Formats: sequence, structure tokens, C-alpha cells
Amino acid sequence: MDLSHRLSHPALSVATAMPDSMRHRRCPPLALWQALLSAAWLILAPLAATAGAAQPPVAFEARYRLTLDGWPDMTIAHRLSRQGDHWQSRMQAELSIASARETSRFRMVDGDAEALLYTSRYSLMGFGERFRLDADQLATLPDRQTALFSLARRAPAAECRGKAATPCTIGYLDHKGGRKALDYRVLGLDSRATPAGRFPAVTVEAWSPDKPERRLTLTFHRDVPGLLLGMSYRRDGERRSRLSLVSVAIADHQPR
Repeated sequence: MDLSHRLSHPALSVATAMPDSMRHRRCPPLALWQALLSAAWLILAPLAATAGAAQPPVAFEARYRLTLDGWPDMTIAHRLSRQGDHWQSRMQAELSIASARETSRFRMVDGDAEALLYTSRYSLMGFGERFRLDADQLATLPDRQTALFSLARRAPAAECRGKAATPCTIGYLDHKGGRKALDYRVLGLDSRATPAGRFPAVTVEAWSPDKPERRLTLTFHRDVPGLLLGMSYRRDGERRSRLSLVSVAIADHQPR
């Protein structure tokens, strides 16, 4: 199942995430992995307008399980770590014939994340492509990994909260440096039970402005920016894929 025509914006845009030379080979699990990446990192709004103090970075290592109807489950590794004066966010997944990895480096400047470097690599049956964005390219908009972190920090205080709220609009750069946009709302704050335990949560619904029937729901740990507790993708009200947190080790916390 090729999702490249389902969403033209990053929230689930395989078209923007999957290299052209690989797309025609139609590897559904890899396509969904790249769809998850697209969804997750792009969600940074002009959140400077949001009120409230954002959470500081917290290092963690997590494993997620991505489920797509009709295909084997996939395990995704996600790590946020401090490296000197900057932070690094990395997601990666591997199958027997395919692998994908995205890495972003950013630093905290006056309470905001400033993107420094983004790299990605996709391979399928020995064929692959690599992409890179440097600090100059990221000067006006962040890469999608930095965007994921920033959204998770700011979402609890966002003004576009509730189903009836006017949505916020966000901007980011895709893996090739193309400008993308997405609408989103914060659905609420609560706690969320996962296979790794129960955690304080904030849930965000995002969609492409020209394809509102295709919805991505992301649930983040409220106190650990960037850590996903769950994700689901629905089209015309039907769930097509979902992600859940299966294990996590948080700095200064015990592994769960």
C-alpha cells in the first residue's frame, strides 16, 4: 500500500518523505515509517505566540511499535540526547530488506530550539538515498525532527485548544528542504496508559489544509518534550495505522 498520494503535506506525506528512486518499489512498511517521520517532525507552529513556559529538554531512549493493517508490526527506536552544547534527536527503524534513519541537531537559544543540522538516509534492497540540511538552510524554518520537539514543548499552552478552536498553522522544511504547512489543534491534557506505563499527556490533531478528511493524532509526554506516547492515522474516519510506546528510559528515571 503506497501512501504517497494520501497526504500532500508532511503529517502523513510519503510523497515528501520517500525518495523518488524508492517510491516505485512500493515497500509499505518502509513507506509507513517515513510517513511517521513526516508526521512527527513537521509539527512546529509559529509557537512563539503561545503562552506559558515550555518544558526544558529531557534526554530519553524509547521504542515504539507501528501497526499497519495487513502488514507486520515495525519497531522504531527514538533517542534524544545532549551532546556538548547541542541536542540530538534520532529515529530509526530496520526491516530485513529496508532501513530508515533521521537525525537532527539543535541548540536551545533564549528558550527556543534552533535547528543546526538535519540528515536522513533511506535504503531498500541495497538501493538508497541520503539527504542533508545545514544551518543556513534551516535559518528560517526548522527541520521536522526539531519541529517535533518544539511542538511537544509548546502544545500544552497552545491557544488553539479544543475541537471548535480556530486551528494553528505550522511551518517546517521537509527532508529535501521544501517548505511545508500543516493545521493542528490541541485536543486536551490528560494521562495516557501505554504498554510502557501511564504518563501525563498532551494530544494534538493535525491535518493538511486541503485534505481535512485525513487526520493524524499525536499524543506526547507532557513533561518530556518529543517523547511520543501514541499516534493514529485516520482517513474518512477509518483508522489506517497506529503507533504505541512500548518502552522508555528517561534521564533521572528508571527504565520502563
